[in-house]
Amino acid sequence: MADPAPVGSDVQAGTYQCANCGYELGIQSVQSLPPCPKCEGPYSWNALSGGDSPQDPYPDGR
Repeated sequence: MADPAPVGSDVQAGTYQCANCGYELGIQSVQSLPPCPKCEGPYSWNALSGGDSPQDPYPDGR
């Protein structure tokens, strides 16, 4: 997964932060990243926790 992950990327559960405004979005299950609800821009998301985070010991879902 690219970091930052572009809008529309399918991601695992975790917390993602808007690369533009810093808004944090909690994802509860695998889903596509939406546009940021705060700045409404088609910006990328940085993984803070979860399956796409650099800190995840099993990024491939193992």
